[in-house]
Amino acid sequence: MRFKNLRSKSGSISEMPPALFLLFFFAVFPMLNLIFLGLIFASCVTLNNIELREAARTPSSQITAVFAELQNNWLTSGFGHLTGSAGPESEVSYMAIGTDPYVSVSTTFTVKPFLPIPIFKGVPALGSPWSFQVVGKRILENANYASQ
Repeated sequence: MRFKNLRSKSGSISEMPPALFLLFFFAVFPMLNLIFLGLIFASCVTLNNIELREAARTPSSQITAVFAELQNNWLTSGFGHLTGSAGPESEVSYMAIGTDPYVSVSTTFTVKPFLPIPIFKGVPALGSPWSFQVVGKRILENANYASQ
């Protein structure tokens, strides 16, 4: 009965620092990582689409040089620089579906988390690097490009 008057019903100021620490460490920082991961993923999909567009209109003998230039430009741009990776790896394959020739570009990315959280070391994209693959397919503009 005598302690009832000493404690306020709204809580104490001494409860605030641990609550803020838990809130930031387990909610805000992982959410920032996930937001940046979404931006990085959109940037990676954009790079794959640009590579696919160029592969559809470039002869197969020139693909390596074109992709090297595209990937270098992407890595030096803002979102490419955020990935923290050494560079994506792309594979090109040609196929025929019916009478139409198609090109397929598969790009593998390994991205680092924006703010690595030590307690989530085993969780990809929160504490460790995340690898994913983006695949696209498009019709060739010139059917002879697959063999040139």
